[in-house]
Amino acid sequence: MADEVEDLERVFAQATQQVRYIGAQLAADKLLYFYARFKQATEGPCRTPKPGFFDFQGKAKWEAWSKLGDMGKDQAMMEYISLLSNIDDGWLNRLSSEAHMNPDRHPRQQPGQQGMGVSVSVMANTDRVLTDAEKTVFDWCQEGNVPRVTQLLRDSGVDVNCLDQEGLGLLHWACDRGDVEMTRTLLSLGADINNQAKDLQTALHYAVSCEHKDVTELLVQQGIDVKLKDNEGNTAMDIASDDMKLFLHTQLANIT
Repeated sequence: MADEVEDLERVFAQATQQVRYIGAQLAADKLLYFYARFKQATEGPCRTPKPGFFDFQGKAKWEAWSKLGDMGKDQAMMEYISLLSNIDDGWLNRLSSEAHMNPDRHPRQQPGQQGMGVSVSVMANTDRVLTDAEKTVFDWCQEGNVPRVTQLLRDSGVDVNCLDQEGLGLLHWACDRGDVEMTRTLLSLGADINNQAKDLQTALHYAVSCEHKDVTELLVQQGIDVKLKDNEGNTAMDIASDDMKLFLHTQLANIT
């Protein structure tokens, strides 16, 4: 049994090497399939929080991984290998042959090529990681770094109500992330609770869309205008799920 497990892990490791090489040629659904099973095999069931509403790539990855539930490590590895074999049935023989011919170099990996590893970075042209010096107040806000955001707003003259290139304000990002501490901090630093994004949505639109109840409660308590409409004529209540509608109605009733 131990030998069988070792063989499976060895073939799985070789499969991940091959997927690194062919990843740029694969459709997004295939890459998501590989990504989810890689995560399941190496980290186990998904236990991480669901990404924010506008983190489309992050949500797609999270959902693909989360759907695997409690699938075992061996099953995840076998399904990973199986899909690769369906896509390229000769990959293992070819990989072994090239490794034998040139044992000092990673099979079929070009010099300087970045592996997908855990993140499957070729999936959607993931942006490179910014250095601290390159990050804006919006980057720090999205990361939940309250001290750095506070410092920039107090010392650098950044307008707490300005919009970024996506047409979103800091308060929108904090509420999209469900970050109560950041939301409270921004409001204390003068953020306009009714500030509207480029599409005229308020922070409340974002909070209810992502079903962040703590942030929704805070916004209502702080007096956000629940009647404000976006450019499609929808209030936050209009776009809320049934559960969030009930929650929002309850919060509004508590302050009247």
